[in-house]
Amino acid sequence: PKEAIARGFAQPFSLFRRWQKDAVRSGRFASADIFLLATVCAKTLRPSQRPMQLADVCDNAFLFLSTLTSRKGDQISQNKNVSLYFDWLKLDRYVMVEGEATLVRDRHVVNSYFQKIFPSELKCYFSAIDNNQSKVIDSEFKEKFQDLRQKICHYKDSMIPPPDSMVLFKIEPSYFEFYENSNEVGNVRLAYSRLVEGAKVDNRFTFCANPDWLIEQIAQ
Repeated sequence: PKEAIARGFAQPFSLFRRWQKDAVRSGRFASADIFLLATVCAKTLRPSQRPMQLADVCDNAFLFLSTLTSRKGDQISQNKNVSLYFDWLKLDRYVMVEGEATLVRDRHVVNSYFQKIFPSELKCYFSAIDNNQSKVIDSEFKEKFQDLRQKICHYKDSMIPPPDSMVLFKIEPSYFEFYENSNEVGNVRLAYSRLVEGAKVDNRFTFCANPDWLIEQIAQ
């Protein structure tokens, strides 16, 4: 923790952005923006996960696009607690994030990210499937979907609209875990926890160089 603070990583978003840039520069990943999103069904308490495309990291939050009618959208509407996992193990690193999800419904913002992060083929797919994501595919649905997809694909790239059911999910983290296998010091796990009133900071094992975050090194 002391070294992380000394290097300017008193808050976790600084360290995350540094590691993300390292992943991009390494050239060993098709995309450094792919993560696993874990949600939990409020009724059965069963977890589920799926790979997602990160839209942005801004205002101390993680952003991604999805539809409200998808399985994850339905689960988040009932239980806003989620987990994100960034797999950069080719660099002997990973980042795990826990936090709460809120919705951004502004159509201008949704469209801006939709045009920015998805290639034309995916735009056509999402626009055509609309609120049927995670639904069972039968022959009738398949035929209608293919027809609509072909029509949309004739649009100019910037004119392909996001589906009405698509929203921007905003994850505000309460916990980060950074893992690195270093040849110099071995396995290191740094945990950043959102500072709450009454938390103990003794500057021997628990460090606080930022008013919002506690940093601890945890055992492998």
